[in-house]
Amino acid sequence: MTLSDHDIERIAEALLKKLIEHKDTFQGEVTNEYILQDEMGNSKHVTEREYYMFELENLIRLEKIYAEAEEYEKANIIKNKILKIKLKLSKL
Repeated sequence: MTLSDHDIERIAEALLKKLIEHKDTFQGEVTNEYILQDEMGNSKHVTEREYYMFELENLIRLEKIYAEAEEYEKANIIKNKILKIKLKLSKL
């Protein structure tokens, strides 16, 4: 069974209407929970900033390893990830 464009539009409108009716339910405060885990299985709850700082340290170390091994394409990919994390950190 194929839906016509009109049917799809009606479904989309009905869905949007229901979402608007229940928007208060979805607008609660969103808190992200970050958990860091080491090689020994120990875990620790951290803030978003601490999580990104940890990720940044790991990526910088990995970028250095790839650059020393002359794997420049991989190092460049890691560099882009580093820039994205730095951007996220600047917005916190």
